[in-house]
Amino acid sequence: MLSKVENRSALKETILVVEDEILVRSTIAEYLRSCGYRVIEAVNADEAMEVIRHLEIKLDIVFSDIEMPGTMDGFALASWIRKHRPELDVILAGSVRRAADSAEKLCEDGPLPKPYQAEAVVRRIRRLMAARASRQQR
Repeated sequence: MLSKVENRSALKETILVVEDEILVRSTIAEYLRSCGYRVIEAVNADEAMEVIRHLEIKLDIVFSDIEMPGTMDGFALASWIRKHRPELDVILAGSVRRAADSAEKLCEDGPLPKPYQAEAVVRRIRRLMAARASRQQR
């Protein structure tokens, strides 16, 4: 079951936040909502894939922790997204420094180090959305 789905049609971009630690997830989700984003929360990669598979939900960015319990970590989730929904941008966050080259291929600018500043997440989201808009105008 989905942790939370915020249903505000007036908001433009939708961010899927994937984080197993509830305090971390709820803090960044509330901050993103206060910045005007529509936010969907998932506890792990399995839940995130359930959200992503629902075509009626238009997602713009997946913001995921690297380390989480379940069948896959953030790297595996990002790989799955690249294969099944390549139009989605992915931001990974975590303290794991493994497979830096792979992380660069899976998300723009590599992973955000944890603990991250909420403002850094918003800056990354804005940069990705601006790059997408630029690509669409070409």
